Amino acid sequence: MPGVAGILFALAQLLVSSPAPPAAPVANPADVFQFPLPTWPPHCLGFGSQWRYCDGTALRSCASGAVWLHTGVDIASGIQPIRAAGDGVIVGYMIDPTFHGGVLIRHRMTTGVVITQYWHVWLRSGFHVGSVVQRGQVIADVASMGSRTHFHFAVFKGDMESHAWNGALPPTPCSGFPAFPYKFVNPTAFIQAHLGA
Repeated sequence: MPGVAGILFALAQLLVSSPAPPAAPVANPADVFQFPLPTWPPHCLGFGSQWRYCDGTALRSCASGAVWLHTGVDIASGIQPIRAAGDGVIVGYMIDPTFHGGVLIRHRMTTGVVITQYWHVWLRSGFHVGSVVQRGQVIADVASMGSRTHFHFAVFKGDMESHAWNGALPPTPCSGFPAFPYKFVNPTAFIQAHLGA
């Protein structure tokens, strides 16, 4: 029966010969995202909320009366710069008389393509459809909407298509639109899961 010293020596040899644990994997830059604004205070609508103004007025309903559901989050914001949430390419810019500017950025992640959606913004000079952007780069400014000034942000898991523009979708298919959430995911949870170290 080996003595205590022999056991301790054998354990020490085992520890010395054991390989070091592998280093934590470094995140692929394509998979790292950030919030487009430095603070993230909620406005009236969250992901999946009924699509209504803060005063309760519904923005769109199906013939059945079902109010459409919000595909993103609205962030209380004054007029301030908006940053690209991740590395990508601007694949859409639209100006709407009610909602002002909308921007779509396509991001190729290791797990597939996502589109980030930015509404109620004005694209900055020098940016256009086809512009390559980097995470954290200022691309736009929040548009003034008077007492309704806010920023809308959404994440669409899929490649570019017309529904990637939707700020809301019906709870069940109607008017030719797919049911919520379709390919939209909670944008706050998505960013939190993809923040860099």
